[in-house]
Amino acid sequence: MKDFGFNDILYALQHVRGGIPIQRLTSRIRLGEHGSRFFGPSYNLFDIKEFDPEIDPPNMIVDIPGGDEDIIYARRCIEDHEAKINFLIDLSSSIDTGIHSNKRRMVLEAIGFVGATGIRYQDPVGLIGFADRIILNLKPKSGKMNFYHLLSVVYDFLEKSNPDDKKNIVRTTNFFAALDFIRRNFDRPCVIPVISDFLDFEKVLESSLFRLVASRHEMMFIFIDEPEIYKTSRGFGYVKVRDVETGRITSVSRRKLSVIEKEARNKRTNLRRELRKIGIHSVVLEYGKHLKRLQRFFLARRKSGRYTGR
Repeated sequence: MKDFGFNDILYALQHVRGGIPIQRLTSRIRLGEHGSRFFGPSYNLFDIKEFDPEIDPPNMIVDIPGGDEDIIYARRCIEDHEAKINFLIDLSSSIDTGIHSNKRRMVLEAIGFVGATGIRYQDPVGLIGFADRIILNLKPKSGKMNFYHLLSVVYDFLEKSNPDDKKNIVRTTNFFAALDFIRRNFDRPCVIPVISDFLDFEKVLESSLFRLVASRHEMMFIFIDEPEIYKTSRGFGYVKVRDVETGRITSVSRRKLSVIEKEARNKRTNLRRELRKIGIHSVVLEYGKHLKRLQRFFLARRKSGRYTGR
C-alpha cells in the first residue's frame, strides 16, 4: 500500500501485558498433564524468578540453594492453553475507504496488537476474513513466524484490492455467512476478536444465529472508526457520497454531514450497549489513538476482576 509498508506494521507491534484477559476457562482435560490436590497443576518449567504475590500462586515457590536469603523465588512456567484466538475480520470494500488508508492500517495493527500477545503467551492464533463470503481461512497455529505469515496474508489481500481501481469488484458485508461458517467449523469454544465498522449490524444482533455463536464463544468487538471523513467534507454546498458496497453515488448537503455523523454515533452507542447486555465488550478505534485505546480496553477487562490472564 502506498501510504505504509508491511515493515511499518511490524515496527508498530505491541502486546497486552499479562496476556489476553478471558472470562471463560477451559473445562477439557489435556492428555499428558496431571493435577494434584497438594502440588497443583503440572507445568513445563521455563525459568526461576522472584516471587510476585499478586500473580504467582504459593505452590510456585521454590527453594534455591545458594540464592539470596532475602528473596523468595518462584518457578516461571509455560502453560498449555486450550483456548484459541480466532480473528473475524471484515474485508468488505468499506474497509478501503478513509484518508491515507487509515482504516486498513488500523485493521492490521489491531490484528498485530492482539495476535502478538497470543504468540507471546503461546496461544494459537487464526483468522477468518470475510465480505459477502469467506475470503481467508487461516487455521490457528502457535509461533511467531506463523503469525507473521498470517499478518502478511491480510496485508497482501488489502494491497491488491486498490480502492482507486474501478475494475475491482465491490465487496459487500455478509455477517450471516461469517457467523454460519463459525457455527459449522468451530467445534470448541475460542476467543473471537471481531474487527469491522459494524454498519447496519442491528439486524444481525437480533438473529438467533448470532446469539448461538455468542453463547458458545467469547467475542470482543473492535470498531474501526474514522471521523476525519466527515470533517474534511464540511462547509457549504453539496458533496457526492459513494456507497462503497453498492456503488451508488448520492449528493448530500455538506450541512447535513454533521447530522449524519451524529446519527451514526448514536446507532453505534446503542449497539455497544446492547452488546454489553449479552456479555460482549467492545472498543472504538480512531487512527492515532487506536493502540492506546486497545491497551486501556484490555487493562479494564483485567481490572474488572471477572477475567483471567492468559
